[in-house]
Amino acid sequence: MATIILFILIFARLIWWDLGDKILICLNWNLARRHIDRTVSDRARKLFSLARFTLGLRMEMDFDDSELPEQMIILANHQSVMDIVVIMAAFRHHSVKFVAKGELRHWCPTVSRVLRVQRHALIPRRGDYSLAMKEIDRMASSLGPRECPVIFPEGTRSRDGELLPFQSGAVRRIHTRAALPLVALALDGGGRFSRVQDVLAMPRGHRYRITVAQVFPPVQGKREILHQVEESRQAIGEILRDWRNQG
Repeated sequence: MATIILFILIFARLIWWDLGDKILICLNWNLARRHIDRTVSDRARKLFSLARFTLGLRMEMDFDDSELPEQMIILANHQSVMDIVVIMAAFRHHSVKFVAKGELRHWCPTVSRVLRVQRHALIPRRGDYSLAMKEIDRMASSLGPRECPVIFPEGTRSRDGELLPFQSGAVRRIHTRAALPLVALALDGGGRFSRVQDVLAMPRGHRYRITVAQVFPPVQGKREILHQVEESRQAIGEILRDWRNQG
């Protein structure tokens, strides 16, 4: 019953925000873009507040993103449909830009509009590789102050929470446009809820954790980038093992 109430509250909130954004876009696109940039992290936090109120869901975060580089490439493991919301909630002083599946472009109130207005890189799950790279190029070349691309280098959600191999193509492509520090971000708590329908079975008091596993300086060259991507995977894996050993 509590989960159903949560879905109703979240859907109502998303519809309300979506309506407000649509009105602002009709009035002034730039005003709407600035409003979304300014409020998107708070919106994500409000969604978690609803989940905490109804299900006791906890989000544990032990870092302050204002202490991270102004611009960076964020590499995160991917477990759940909730990961995007978690990262948006965690980064209050940066505007995060996702390299995400193109299906999110439509049909999800507020989320789809935010991804389109903020011009995230939305890539078809199955499609033209060159088209995907052009979309990443477009995002990388248009990054503004404190705008940071977020990449899920596993390429898909891990259904059991275990790390999949990391792919480096998107990181290397962004580096050709902007050589940025790389931040490895570890998330845990969504492995059992990789699909929306799985959230219906979420137990009360479930915990979602997010932390910075390691920060790497900017590098040049394919070999150096590949090395950082693999070190990111190792650093994230160590954090996940520590969390699971702690229970």
